[in-house]
Amino acid sequence: MTKTELFAEYGSYHADRRNRVCHAFGIPLIVLGIMGLAHLVALGPVDLAVVAAIAVLVYYAAIDLRGALLSAVVFAILYAIAMRLPWEVSLGAFILGWVFQLVGHRFEGTKPKFLENLVYLLIGPLYIFEETFDAVIGAKRFT
Repeated sequence: MTKTELFAEYGSYHADRRNRVCHAFGIPLIVLGIMGLAHLVALGPVDLAVVAAIAVLVYYAAIDLRGALLSAVVFAILYAIAMRLPWEVSLGAFILGWVFQLVGHRFEGTKPKFLENLVYLLIGPLYIFEETFDAVIGAKRFT
C-alpha cells in the first residue's frame, strides 16, 4: 500500500479530535518506553533500540522519505531521553502510552487499527509525527 492509502485507512479510525490528542501523547510515550527497554539489550557496542529504530526508519523511507526524516529526528530525541531512564520509568511510559491509546479509541468508538493489520503499529508513529509536525508549522493535512 502507498502512504496515502495507509494514512487514509489509519485516519478513518482516528477521526475524533480527542482520540488524536490521546495518540499524540500515547504514541511518543510508547516509543519512548520501547526505546528505553530496548536500550538495555546490547548487541556489542550497539543496543537493540538503535537497531529497531533503523529498521523502522528504513521501512518509513520506503513509503515516505519526508516522514522518515522527521521520524529520525523524533526517534533521536526520544532515544536521547530513553537511554537515561531507569527501566521502571520506561515500562511506565510504555504502559501509560497504551492507556492513552485505549482511552482515545474509547472516545472514537473504534478498535485500534493494528488489530486488523499489524503494519499499523508502525504506521501510527509515522502518522502522528507528521500530523503533529504539520499542525505545529501550520501546513495543510495531506490525507
